Amino acid sequence: MEELVARGHNVTVVSQDGDASRTNLTYIMLEKVYSTLYEDEGLDLLEVSKETPFQSLFTFREFYLGMCRGALKSNGLNVILNYPDSFRFDLVLYDFGCGPCLLPLLHKFNYPPLVALTAFSNPPYSVDIVGGHKHFAYTPHYALPYGFDMSFAERVYNTYLCLWDAGLRKFTIMPQLDAMVRDRFGFNDMPYLQDIEQRTVLMLVNTNPAFDAPEPLPPNVIAIGGAHIKEPKPLPSDLEEFVGKAKKGAVLFSLGSNIRSDMIGEQRQRMFIEAFRQMPDYHFLWKFESKLNLPLPPNVIIRPWLPQNSILNHPRTRGFITHSGGLSTQEASWFGVPLIGMPFFVDQHRNLKRSLIGGVAEPLDFGALSTEKIRATVLKVLETPIYRENMQRRAMYFRDQSEKPLDRAIWWIEYVLRHPTVEHLRSPTLKLGTARSNLLDVYGFFAGVIFFVLWLALFIVRRVCCGRKMKPKKKQQ
Repeated sequence: MEELVARGHNVTVVSQDGDASRTNLTYIMLEKVYSTLYEDEGLDLLEVSKETPFQSLFTFREFYLGMCRGALKSNGLNVILNYPDSFRFDLVLYDFGCGPCLLPLLHKFNYPPLVALTAFSNPPYSVDIVGGHKHFAYTPHYALPYGFDMSFAERVYNTYLCLWDAGLRKFTIMPQLDAMVRDRFGFNDMPYLQDIEQRTVLMLVNTNPAFDAPEPLPPNVIAIGGAHIKEPKPLPSDLEEFVGKAKKGAVLFSLGSNIRSDMIGEQRQRMFIEAFRQMPDYHFLWKFESKLNLPLPPNVIIRPWLPQNSILNHPRTRGFITHSGGLSTQEASWFGVPLIGMPFFVDQHRNLKRSLIGGVAEPLDFGALSTEKIRATVLKVLETPIYRENMQRRAMYFRDQSEKPLDRAIWWIEYVLRHPTVEHLRSPTLKLGTARSNLLDVYGFFAGVIFFVLWLALFIVRRVCCGRKMKPKKKQQ
């Protein structure tokens, strides 16, 4: 958003996250989203980390519905609804990974061009939005810890899970969301929610072949993996001094924005602190969002927020203890920092698996942590050169692009502003339907022809054989 503003666009952001509004950038906060998502006892990380990929689909379903309930209850939604219907938006960007809950606003503002984007790679249901094909033979579902060369059993399960995911969204989640938004927005003439979503003219997906499946994309699906990575700034003086005093280097410890370090519990916090204490030659920077009531060794510093890009870019940073989220994995890959991955849910297991295959990471099992396992795993990554060498190679592939990912994203957004329909880029598969676009009718025809030929051959053979058996009997008569 900031880059669009820097290039002269006037941007209005309706989101659960935001900052102070300023010239050409207006934030409208959906203040009830997070409180609605976590209105119960909160997230049990141990239970979530034990979920099967199939179970995670239903967890994600509840996430969709919870996000929508929170958005619809927010006072911020009333702010944008009070805009006059004649207010002109030249383009709408929406995060399709978080669901189409706010797409009725497209109906209110007379259908400006719609651009979908997500930080969540390229999920299987993207083909239901912009068309195209998903090749389950080598594109694992985001919840599966598979590589690209899957066994037969893995391909069977991957296909099953991808179809379930797309079907769950299409036949369960979308009808529920449609009913929720109709009741809230009150637009009697509004089309079905999925029909509005399929007006998407361009999709920006957070992928890059340096670590994602090298899959074919329709012309209006643009890979912009790494677009969020900003130019790093020098570290604040206190952090620079802390990193500089480390005998062997520094390690960043962050669990991202959706998982707070206090969620892991005091017992595991003590494990990490003791493991760090036993590695005095390394200094650890731990993003800890609340107050930590435990004594820290001198080689550990905690902050509620840390400049992640700047730390990863620092020449003395040797490793990154992470939840293996997509954005964090990309940042570490961009700056060439090897990983100690502790995944919890959804795509984090897949991200770590790809890093393991690439030889740039080692895993930590959240459900089986101990001080010794933490210490041994961290030291293995920090003191075995091959992890850093492999990550530097990945960084080279990731960085070597014709333009910066953010520049590519902005160019395509402005392309849609110049050419609002871009019908020439749209895949015809949405109009063709599932059967025609996947040649199921053609395969059925071929199967029918083969069946008929086999039946005809069998019929002829039986007639010939039966005819030969009948001839001797006629002579005896």
